[in-house]
Amino acid sequence: MQFFYDTCSLLSKGKEVFDTDKTFYISSITLKELENIKTSSTKDAETKYKARKLVNLLDEHEDQYQVIFYDKTWDQAIDNDPFLPNNDDSRIIISALHGPADSIIFITQDSLCKHFAKMKGLNVTYLSETDADDYKGYKIIKIESDDEMAKLYDTIFNLREVPIPLKCNEYLIIKDKDDSIIDKYVYRNGVLQQLKSFPCFQSKMFGKVKPKDSYQWLAMESLNHNKITMLRGAAGTGKSYLAVSYLIQQLENGEIDRIIIFCNTVATNGAARLGYYPGSKDEKLLDSQIGNFLVSKLGGDKEYVINNYIDTGKIVLLPFSDIRGYDTTGMHAGIYITEAQNLDIELLRLALQRIGEDSICILDGDSDAQVDLGIYAGNNNGMRRASKVYRGEDLYGEVTLPIIHRSRIAQIAQRM
Repeated sequence: MQFFYDTCSLLSKGKEVFDTDKTFYISSITLKELENIKTSSTKDAETKYKARKLVNLLDEHEDQYQVIFYDKTWDQAIDNDPFLPNNDDSRIIISALHGPADSIIFITQDSLCKHFAKMKGLNVTYLSETDADDYKGYKIIKIESDDEMAKLYDTIFNLREVPIPLKCNEYLIIKDKDDSIIDKYVYRNGVLQQLKSFPCFQSKMFGKVKPKDSYQWLAMESLNHNKITMLRGAAGTGKSYLAVSYLIQQLENGEIDRIIIFCNTVATNGAARLGYYPGSKDEKLLDSQIGNFLVSKLGGDKEYVINNYIDTGKIVLLPFSDIRGYDTTGMHAGIYITEAQNLDIELLRLALQRIGEDSICILDGDSDAQVDLGIYAGNNNGMRRASKVYRGEDLYGEVTLPIIHRSRIAQIAQRM
């Protein structure tokens, strides 16, 4: 199966389309459009920059794509079609029809282009703007008819092909027309693997932990498989509960020797700071948000449960102020970076550089809505940057959890 990108999808995906060893196709019309965008007086600066960058990437990676050169005689097919408009989008669709048509998946971010391409019999994948710009660790295909279902599963099972571009350890969710999830896959070791076994964490502390929805299912699968997992989501989606329950399971089973929590004790955005806390380093940390977090996740009496783990070295609280020079090599540890949205690129890079080969790492946070200081926002956000750098690596998984389970009050609060 080969991917054919129209101009808008190619611009949106950018470098990502070159991050695979698979050849893709474009039309010569797209090359003409990119050249026009670069010098256009009506396009905004960001779009022109994307076009210039994409042209450079195409020049650097000539062996990764093939151009279908548009023949002007193909205009007749457009003129004879009562539905196709006489424009470059239609010419790109006709170009795709003259490629290896039996194995083409036409990728577009334009809704009208999607409908016209389907009308001409192309196998189409539609990228919404969110899909193109926001990596979630999974992609969703929604099946609208029995015919589409048959084509999709023929592609997966008989042709042994990936029906949509996926990175290593990225998940594929298949939904029916009623928006119900009917299947889950992961792209791993160059193969699309169906996920069947039901994940479950088991420990004395938490008992049996099962996923509450299919997205938690994927998060638990990633934690079980990958050396580093990033869990994103709003408050109440279960990201930290899953992270801690997994680490406690691994600790009790002897899979890790300790849990090291990297702490950046930033006060909640807009909240007044309480000032000086007395006591030792651990006492100060336990009197901050990390202490509240541990009590709420581990439960029980704070003095007994948490201090017992700290006193025996099973839990180590390490503030970012002390992290430079730290090395977890030989510690056989589970590194937990919670509230990772409150880290800039330099801080998170420093943290990840501390992690030895024998350790695992979990990051969680909500880089979209829970950033508590301006210095950690936007392009300087370490969590967002780490996602872009690590995605596609064979040791990395990422899952965005969209469903709030804490309470109906918490669900409604998300709209504020």
